[in-house]
Amino acid sequence: MSDESMSLFSPKLAARLDVLVLKYPMRRSALVPMLLYAQDEVGYLSDAVIAEVAVRIGITELEVRNVASYYSMLRFKPAGRYNVQVCTNISCMLRGGYEIYERFQEELGIGHKGVTADGLFSLEEVECIGACSWAPAIQVNYDFHDKMTPDHVPAILAGYRQANAKAGVPSDGSLSLGWKATLPALVSHHDEVKIVSKRFGQGASQIDKYVELGGYEAAKKCLKQGPDWIIEEMKASNLRGRGGAGFPAGMKWSFVPKHSDKPKYVLVNGDESEPGTCKDHLIFLHDPHAVIEGTIIAGLAIGAKLGFIYLRGEYRYLLEIMEKAVADAYALGFLGKNIFGSETEFQIITQTGAGAYEVGEESALMESLEGKRGVPRIKPPFPAVVGLYGGPTVINNAETIATVPHVIEMGGSAFAAVGTPHNGGTRLFSISGHVERPGVYELPMGYNLKKMIYEVAGGIRGGRGLKAVIPGGSSTPVLLPDEIDIGMDFDQVGKAGSMLGSAGVVVIDDQTCIVEFALRTISFYQHESCGWCTPCREGTDWLKKSLTRFHAGFGEAKDIDNIQYLAENVLGRTFCPLGDAAAMPMLGYVKKFRKEFEDHLNGKPCPFAKHVELAVV
Repeated sequence: MSDESMSLFSPKLAARLDVLVLKYPMRRSALVPMLLYAQDEVGYLSDAVIAEVAVRIGITELEVRNVASYYSMLRFKPAGRYNVQVCTNISCMLRGGYEIYERFQEELGIGHKGVTADGLFSLEEVECIGACSWAPAIQVNYDFHDKMTPDHVPAILAGYRQANAKAGVPSDGSLSLGWKATLPALVSHHDEVKIVSKRFGQGASQIDKYVELGGYEAAKKCLKQGPDWIIEEMKASNLRGRGGAGFPAGMKWSFVPKHSDKPKYVLVNGDESEPGTCKDHLIFLHDPHAVIEGTIIAGLAIGAKLGFIYLRGEYRYLLEIMEKAVADAYALGFLGKNIFGSETEFQIITQTGAGAYEVGEESALMESLEGKRGVPRIKPPFPAVVGLYGGPTVINNAETIATVPHVIEMGGSAFAAVGTPHNGGTRLFSISGHVERPGVYELPMGYNLKKMIYEVAGGIRGGRGLKAVIPGGSSTPVLLPDEIDIGMDFDQVGKAGSMLGSAGVVVIDDQTCIVEFALRTISFYQHESCGWCTPCREGTDWLKKSLTRFHAGFGEAKDIDNIQYLAENVLGRTFCPLGDAAAMPMLGYVKKFRKEFEDHLNGKPCPFAKHVELAVV
């Protein structure tokens, strides 16, 4: 705004927002981060906040409200100074997330979206926050606390109360009584092949250390070799997209036209929101410069001058790490008008989301980055031809991009040889649920799933039996114990009737209610549906209602077939893959665990669990 004295915001925030709108090719792209930063300072999106943001962006207040209403992290009512968010999605649920949530309700005397009388705390039951391998996890504002137990709750609250009592000293997550905001732990196993994770835990988030460890040499090599050489190396690597679809990265890059009247872009998808998945969390934490270097190489390959790195809104501390890494790369001349002293230009902009699983879909991601609701686009045209701002765009998952410098360093053929045919290299597997040693492990593509569970992850917790495995995040069909002696790559898992997906391996023991697990799964997809398609909007809602009634003991025999019928009529009939992501696991649960559904009939209490209601709305 031209007159800062008229701003609702502090001078520091007002200045930040003035700079923010000038970063992008299109002013409106600043909308979502601007709303989130404004909410951070004011507490919520008041009428005055919305009015000022509308002026700053140059759109109507109605347009601002329309966009803000889409994102779950943005709110129109005040919350407490410390907003406690308890994840109860599948990985946290299996490790006691419900019990954590119940203890917070007891201690605070409030329920979902309630605020304490003194305004100090508010409470939410939330969807996956990207800490699955360190479950159960919560966030207080943007601070993560993982591996929680109900007994931790009083100390957590006491710590924040004491931090608040220190006049003029804002809480930074450092708590008394021995509690503080936690960083995810690293794990290791002798079968790991550390390529992407080889710099984890070595301080490589600092640019000097990254360079000392060989960083940015791959980008310099690519600058000399040129686009065609880069793409051929990527094709030879058999690197397939690590976000879930598994499309060959080199082939995707080759689809971008060499000549374009519009600017080309690289877009890194770090909106890691698939329940059971937390691998990108560690990449941003430990090796942000690998993401930057991979983005530069992608830009060199397609002839782009600008890249975007988009992180989910819950990853605020990781966004700050990423922003510092980008600033350091600019300071050393690795980004800018003349990268590495050449005549080549490449710029990077970091971007925050604000809570929307749907934005993980590539066209919805572009809509979000353009300052809109994250609703998918019609395809064709595909992003490689008509993408961000109408220009050719390469979109890759953060792990895919972070792998690129290693492909160049090793050579495409050598990287491919680490994996299996058509499935090159390694994969970061997020293992969560009922195992003794959950964590993120880097293993060769094609590594045996049974061995992964019983040797790498230490087997089923407490010596219990194995009931089921989700091999690639919550959207992938379930596997039974006699189906897990398979190699974990896209082709072998596909032949087994499921998908490798995001490589989020969720292990379920024999004391778990599959009906409740299915209910928690469909509740997530119902919550995250953008509502654009009738089959997805109505189908996920009816599936949730049916499973809620069923798990509570009020189901009828015909409901089992109706659940299957509903899922079949969502599958393949929606605008984007979210409908399929909701339907496929439901079909697996009904077909493979029909007897367990029958055991809930005729008013019978659930044989396993006590949780029959969900607060997430």
